Amino acid sequence: MYLTEHFASFIAHTNYEDLPQDVIVQAKERIMDTVGAAIAGCCNWEYAQSFRQAIAALGTGHCSVLGGNAIYSPAHAAMINATFAHAVELDDGHKNAGCHAGAVVVPTALVLGQEFKRSGREILVAVVLGYEVVYRIASHMNPKQINKGFHPSSNCDVFGAMAVAGKLMGLNEKQLANGLGQAGMLASGTMEATCSGQRSKCVQVGNAAYSGIMAAFLAAQNMEGCLSALEGKDGLFHTQSEQVDADDVIRDLGVVYSIANTYNKMYPSCRHAQPGIEAVLDLAQEHQITPEQVEHIWIGTHQVAYDLTGIIKAPQNSGQAKFSLAYGSAVALMDHCFGVGHLTAPSYTNPDYLALAERVTCAVDPSVQAKFPQQRGAKVEIILNDGRTYEKELYDLKGSPNNPVGWAELEAKFLANAAAMLSADRSKSLVQQFRCLDQQDDIAALTQLLL
Repeated sequence: MYLTEHFASFIAHTNYEDLPQDVIVQAKERIMDTVGAAIAGCCNWEYAQSFRQAIAALGTGHCSVLGGNAIYSPAHAAMINATFAHAVELDDGHKNAGCHAGAVVVPTALVLGQEFKRSGREILVAVVLGYEVVYRIASHMNPKQINKGFHPSSNCDVFGAMAVAGKLMGLNEKQLANGLGQAGMLASGTMEATCSGQRSKCVQVGNAAYSGIMAAFLAAQNMEGCLSALEGKDGLFHTQSEQVDADDVIRDLGVVYSIANTYNKMYPSCRHAQPGIEAVLDLAQEHQITPEQVEHIWIGTHQVAYDLTGIIKAPQNSGQAKFSLAYGSAVALMDHCFGVGHLTAPSYTNPDYLALAERVTCAVDPSVQAKFPQQRGAKVEIILNDGRTYEKELYDLKGSPNNPVGWAELEAKFLANAAAMLSADRSKSLVQQFRCLDQQDDIAALTQLLL
């Protein structure tokens, strides 16, 4: 059997009753967190309205999207909301995969769940399955996939979208396998988007939702897919990675769930920058350090983090602000926080932030690099004008599997993001809908609150 067929069997035969209770709770948290990230993207991504207009020009339907009218096809609606979910880098990810499943899996589940009038339990199952497929594939391709220039979320999330769509559409095992094969043929997206066009990088993640849904609809018509799309001679494992153990990809499938290894992003920046930002934030708070006291900040990290975030010191736009470790660290020290508001022009052009960012040096640290990709962290030294030096080495960020935040903190994050678009009462009602999702016969009440 090919991996597509193994995954197809898993998708077809997994039901709500098969899921451990802690996995169900984690799925609810993933849904709430991703919807919050999507609202933040809808309200803060400068291309949001232009993107909605562009997609509407491709064809209309009856599905609604965040901040827009009910005029989109299901695939286009999921694409728009998925793009928003990744737009300000607040979406969750996997500790070893270098990949963000939630941005695609959750919008796909909510749009198609509404389209096919599925219950909350069916939505939760689909979300768990989507995460599982994405993270098992991506974690076995990292870091070679990134090193070869392929963007993991854009390429691997298409399999998650197809898994979600196929489950909610009720495809049989053969159709699911063909759909996953189609998804492999449609996988796309490169890391060059982190270097040029950062503000539009999220579109290729949104496209994974569209392509995954298209793969499912093709499979529903019994169109064959490339069953060897993953482990075949010219499949993703060989073209985008190296020496992937296909047997290990599905080891303990249905016993160990990858959603448990999801991290939450507490700052709107590339995950590779966040250990350095959080370490600076912690040192500034612990020792009451002010910018005037700082002579220099040194941040040692791993090669991927340096390549993606260690070069830009003076961001020219919001995209660069999300990928500047120096800027994010300067903001964290000055404001004792780093939020979506810091991605706006008044912030990234602020001369005080930029002056401090100039005193930040980022470099590859051999000891940090040696722990990558199993651990992604940073070493930080803050050197003061009077000669005092404060140091911190950080790997388990706030919100990581080894340093988790609970429902209360995720709820607070959601309410803060939702405030940009929804009233406090609506936001609190949504939280209750997320918490009790498995008690709902359909998700109409939930989606109505987002209009």
